[in-house]
Amino acid sequence: MTAEDYNRDRFGLVMARVAMIAIPLILGIWRGQKLLPNYRSDSQGFMASQWSQLELESWLPPTLTALMGVLTTTILLTSVLLFLRRLYRRVRYPRGDRTAVEFALNRERLFNHTLIEANPAFVVAISPEGEVLRMNEAMLTALGYSRDEVLGRDYLSTFVPPQDQPRVREILHRLIHVQGMTHSETSLVTRDGRVLWVAWHGRSVRQWPQGRCEFIVGIGNDITDRQRTIQALATAEAKYRSIFENAIEGIFQISPEGYYLSANPALATILGYDSPEHLIRTLDNIDRQLYVDSSRRAKLLRLLQTQKVVSGFEAEVYRRDGSVVWISEDVRAVRNDHGVLLYYEGSVVDITERKRTEQRLRYNASHDELTGLWNRGWFLSQLERSLRRSRRHQEYRFALLFLDLDNFKGVNDSLGHVVGDRLLLEIAQRLELCLRPGDALARLGGDEFTILMENIRDLEEAIELAKRLQQCLQDPLHVENHRIFTQVSIGIAPGDPSHQQPQDLLQDADIALYRAKKQKPDAGYVLFDRTMRSETVRRLQLETDLRGAMKRNELNVVYQPIVSLESLTVIGFEALVRWRHPQYGNISPSEFIPISEESGSIQALGAWVLRTAGYQLQHWQQTVLGCDRLSMSINLSGKQLSPAFIEQLDTLLAETHLDGQTLKLEITETALMEDVDTAIGLLEQIQQRHVVLCLDDFGTGYCSLNYLHRFPIQILKLDRSFIERLFNGDGQPPIVQAIVNLAQHLQIKTIAEGIENLQQLQYLQDLGCHYGQGYWFSRPLESHAAEEILHKQFDPKALAS
Repeated sequence: MTAEDYNRDRFGLVMARVAMIAIPLILGIWRGQKLLPNYRSDSQGFMASQWSQLELESWLPPTLTALMGVLTTTILLTSVLLFLRRLYRRVRYPRGDRTAVEFALNRERLFNHTLIEANPAFVVAISPEGEVLRMNEAMLTALGYSRDEVLGRDYLSTFVPPQDQPRVREILHRLIHVQGMTHSETSLVTRDGRVLWVAWHGRSVRQWPQGRCEFIVGIGNDITDRQRTIQALATAEAKYRSIFENAIEGIFQISPEGYYLSANPALATILGYDSPEHLIRTLDNIDRQLYVDSSRRAKLLRLLQTQKVVSGFEAEVYRRDGSVVWISEDVRAVRNDHGVLLYYEGSVVDITERKRTEQRLRYNASHDELTGLWNRGWFLSQLERSLRRSRRHQEYRFALLFLDLDNFKGVNDSLGHVVGDRLLLEIAQRLELCLRPGDALARLGGDEFTILMENIRDLEEAIELAKRLQQCLQDPLHVENHRIFTQVSIGIAPGDPSHQQPQDLLQDADIALYRAKKQKPDAGYVLFDRTMRSETVRRLQLETDLRGAMKRNELNVVYQPIVSLESLTVIGFEALVRWRHPQYGNISPSEFIPISEESGSIQALGAWVLRTAGYQLQHWQQTVLGCDRLSMSINLSGKQLSPAFIEQLDTLLAETHLDGQTLKLEITETALMEDVDTAIGLLEQIQQRHVVLCLDDFGTGYCSLNYLHRFPIQILKLDRSFIERLFNGDGQPPIVQAIVNLAQHLQIKTIAEGIENLQQLQYLQDLGCHYGQGYWFSRPLESHAAEEILHKQFDPKALAS
């Protein structure tokens, strides 16, 4: 409805109302005038009236006349206005005015329809009862309905999700009863169940003039994408907040002035505070209150001036209780578009445990785990530093001491590794007490220790230290309720600037130590000299060459006769191995046998000698008349004494059919004492095969009489050192006599080796020694030469002449 139509209708309405009031009044007045004479005749009625007749006659006619004038004027004026209105319409609308009005009305309706239907926004009209009166095309398309399907449908139950219906109902109720515009955001559900979010602007359309709500108009914009973005942002913010709150790393923001703007719970935990709020309230000056070294904070700020991000910045900080922890920071400076610093933000990780681990690793990299002494790596680095210094300063002198415990393996094996470790710890503590200030003591491994002495005047200082070390270990060590006596062998090497590597100097000391352990000097130490190095080179070459000596046929077995001292006839031979080296010539067994034992080649060497001598004995027993009971003595190293040797022995006896009683195995008492219980078990297995066991070099080792009784020994062999000393005035003969008497008492036979003259022979015969061997009878012989003397009877007088 246009304003013009409204004014026109309003004017007509007013004129109609005037006519409805005026016409009854005119008719009433006209009727009154007709009835007035009748009332005059009724004097009683007028007598009762308060007004007198005179007064009534004087007042009523003018009043009625005036009223009639007013009404006549009003009607006349109304007629004039109606005439003018018609005249206006004729002037305003020429001929065909009805068609023009309808055209304008249709044009306005088309405009409004286009404005509503072509609008991309949602437009809906809802009755006060909640029914859909109209819905534009944009909204229909979005919801997936046709116009016919929505008209008359209940808006709330059809298009509003259940969870939003109470709120939308309240909005509609407010629009029905209260004038004004409302703004709201609600959701709509489409035909296929999707949910759309719409931002609405709504108001009610009311009837005039009563003000009753005729319908509600809502215009809305689809904000589903915006709502999803907002929800995504809210989700991201919640996720960030969750990360911020639950992160194991401390997260912070710090003002340029040095106080916390925000902090998460992890940071409060790292720094020992009850909550982030407590942390923020307490720390108002980070430089002074947090950092142990404030210069670290200053360095961090300097780095942030030149770098966008500083990562892995490590510093020590105070916790609330005053303890110190290590942290690693990743920090960046946040600036505005003009480059003005706003704040610092970053994260913190507690690396205290990592730092402790690194410290332990650094300590372990340079210290021995068991004793806490310096280790091999650190010691070699110090030794290299001393070598460089000695090259630069001729007056600088230093020395290296290499220590090795005597019989530590026996303690470790018999008492256990726990006692062995405690023994090493006790020894390390004693050795430290003997050092000068500045001396460096290190444990290289096992029972080996080294000492670096710097700034010495001469080697006498090193010798004095070696003596003190020997002296401090004189007293027993008390370990786990055990009293243990131990000594050390010491090799001393003077600093030599000509050495290029510290290992060379360490090797010099090791060579001297090896000599000390082998020679057992009374002082317990040996000074290195250059000749020892050449001997070591020779030894290393022999060790290498020995491994291939059998393949190259460089080894040979020779046989020394064993003679019955009663009949002076050969009753057997001792098989002795010889090595003719292509470079060094004949190598003594006393030199290459220990090398073979230490290098591990003694197993193969011993097995080869056993087979060679066994087959040789078989040959003589079968081919030489009267030698069917000929015996063969074979030396057995302690390194060979193992179950593998028992298998080798069984194989030999099975292949050669030898009587075990003609095969004699000689083993030293020192070898038996390395592992007594195991040795006894293996010796008993050998005895079960009827093989004769000889205890070699008796009297030179440390075999007690108790062990001698336990070992299944049938022959004792007197060491040549006792025989050599007979009749030289040093009091040795009683020892030989005591050994022979002991053997006779134990019903054990005896063999004396090293007989080189008639006087020794006769003395041993007088003592009742059973067998003998030595150069007085024969040197070791090749196999073919040994056969020639099998039937020879020795005549002492003939030999003497």
